[in-house]
Amino acid sequence: MNARPKLTLPLESIEICLEGIVPAAICSCSREGIPNVTFLSIVHRLDENHVALSFQFFNKTRANILENSRAQVLLISPETSEQYRLDLQYLRTETEGPSFERMKIRLDAVASQSGMSNVFKLRGVDIFEVLDSRSVSLEFPAEAAHKTDYLPELDSFTERLSRCRDLDSLLSAALEALSMLFGCSHSLLLFPDEDGKRLYTVASHGFEPSGVGSEVRIGEGMLGVAAERHAAVRTTNLIREMILARAVRSAIERRGEPTLFEREIPLPGLPNTQSQLVLSLLVRDSLQGVLCVQDQTPGRFLATDERVLQIAARHLAAAVSNIRLPASASRKVALRRKGAFSKRSSVVKHYKSDDSIFIDNVYLIKGIPGRLLWKLLQAFVGTGRLEFTNKEIRLDASLRLPDIKDNLETRLILLRRRLDERCEFMRLVHVGRGQLQLEVSRKLELEELP
Repeated sequence: MNARPKLTLPLESIEICLEGIVPAAICSCSREGIPNVTFLSIVHRLDENHVALSFQFFNKTRANILENSRAQVLLISPETSEQYRLDLQYLRTETEGPSFERMKIRLDAVASQSGMSNVFKLRGVDIFEVLDSRSVSLEFPAEAAHKTDYLPELDSFTERLSRCRDLDSLLSAALEALSMLFGCSHSLLLFPDEDGKRLYTVASHGFEPSGVGSEVRIGEGMLGVAAERHAAVRTTNLIREMILARAVRSAIERRGEPTLFEREIPLPGLPNTQSQLVLSLLVRDSLQGVLCVQDQTPGRFLATDERVLQIAARHLAAAVSNIRLPASASRKVALRRKGAFSKRSSVVKHYKSDDSIFIDNVYLIKGIPGRLLWKLLQAFVGTGRLEFTNKEIRLDASLRLPDIKDNLETRLILLRRRLDERCEFMRLVHVGRGQLQLEVSRKLELEELP
């Protein structure tokens, strides 16, 4: 077998051009030699001699490739604006396998985010051999990509996680470490609910307001698709991709086919997000949660960042799983009232239909965390009790917690953080393993409504 010819420029030296930050252009020719030029979202690098292009629509480029297997792609560096040319030879189309699945997950995530799941469907992945790659202007040859050693940062990250003794401090330490060590200044952690239908935000870093308590349906949008597929979803120029999706959407609307669309899902977190990386937190293929990092700079998260942060995410998932193990029996708590009340009082309303809690007619929380808070407040107002244990909460049948997967710790973290943000006179404090303390500085009036 003949060895493949060495490329003028190794693909790894121009890897930044293969991230979709700046659209590439592809030129194909019909059998008669009539050229056609169009733009591509991303040219996916498979290895040192092969790239892949998505096959979504049977367009002119696709027809030309099937007639004439040669094509050229023009790449543009987002860093230097230097242009590079790839000479390609079409080999085959794949409709399954690792390359197909990676591209399908990414396309499905963007399509779901823009309400275009019924329009954008990956039909196949066209595999091309790279016959040569070269700079259009030889005066500016590409340099090999700089490789960064992330071992010290990963070592520090895992060491910080190992010092955490409870889930609340673990989540805070993880997001703070991602910011300090890896420069991920905007991040979200979401956990699945007990039914496995939604993700709810438990912790965030760099956002104002924090977004704690916000929800995303599993299977919808980039975060939901990543959770459903147990996969990573990375985009380097989200605004451009959403603009392209909306342009297609507008064209279909003009043709009078609006029934193809779903609702467009607003992206939680940073306004004008350009780069986003969503990582599933998995332990033995069980979804523990989802980590999302965002940035307003195009191309902020590249393939290397994904690999490094994937390692960090696996350590975080293992730490979450370990720390969620049931605690041993805790000491019996005292029944006592702490501190003095202020002269003010507040009304807490509980709506039984969805367990939502309103304090002085301002919404606080709903669902299982709302049911938990109402139970604690009833004990506090009735007996003056302020201290509770996770174990007794789990054994309380009136709370209707799921038998197998109750997510109690994450629900309590969500409740604590919502109280910290929205209520100045009430706190729920973690005082030891499996032990909680309610701190209230006002007289409370409880009102239960249908």
